[in-house]
Amino acid sequence: MPSLDAMSIDGAPIHDAAPQPLDLVRDELMALDPRTLLSLNVDMTSAALVVIGAAPEIRKHEDELVRLVGEEMARPVERLELLARAALQAHAWHRAIESGADLAPLLARVTQCRELLRAEVRSLVARELLPSGVASELTNGQGYKNASFDVLQLVAALRESWGAVHGRTGLRAQDLAEAEAAANQLVTTVGLRDQGARSPSADLRQRAYTLLAETYDDARRLISFLRWKQGDADRIAPSFFQGRSRRRGRPAQSPTETAAAAPAESAPTAAPGMPGGSPFAVGDAAGEHGAG
Repeated sequence: MPSLDAMSIDGAPIHDAAPQPLDLVRDELMALDPRTLLSLNVDMTSAALVVIGAAPEIRKHEDELVRLVGEEMARPVERLELLARAALQAHAWHRAIESGADLAPLLARVTQCRELLRAEVRSLVARELLPSGVASELTNGQGYKNASFDVLQLVAALRESWGAVHGRTGLRAQDLAEAEAAANQLVTTVGLRDQGARSPSADLRQRAYTLLAETYDDARRLISFLRWKQGDADRIAPSFFQGRSRRRGRPAQSPTETAAAAPAESAPTAAPGMPGGSPFAVGDAAGEHGAG
């Protein structure tokens, strides 16, 4: 698996070029507490593009926010594009690694083995050399797991009755061994791929999403507070989840990748004496994301 240092952006290694966004925030990402990481429940590219598109409009209000809440509290506004581009890089790296092992040729091989074995088994069943239940127990379904299971099932059935069918089928013991090896390889490859959530690239992507989502959430709350009377906060800083159905003022919890809570959608709770919600308030708006 390539290291982060070996990543290429547009064909140029990061360490040979000017610092890239992911380089600039890498230490901050790795310092995040794993227990606080958010689960990805949006398309990473779409979320990052929402932020990149909103950042210039949000930055127009930076001076007002600095005067209102101070430079430190308004800092999320100036970091949005950096974090969005870092998230895009982390996502691209993960996708490149994830697609590195092409399962299509292996699946095609296992599927071909299944067709050959199934035809032979049906012939043997018709000649009463195998019990009729052998073919009926197959899944005959699509996908990696079904193809692998069927091949292993057929191989086991043929081996069990090899003494009766040997010499009366075009199959050789070597054919069974090769089909079994291919099915086992497919199962193993798919299993390793499914463990991708624990891979370094997936961990980095989750960290990048967490920092982006929380920072953008802070920026949206600031804009909501600043533009409360104008009522245009959602236009200036739209949600990742805009267009989804809401429940009790919160974004829908239908994930595109994994189940998780979403960034704040509703306006902050109003504080006494203020027209809108305080950007410093702690409540539902601050806890919208949930830890993954």
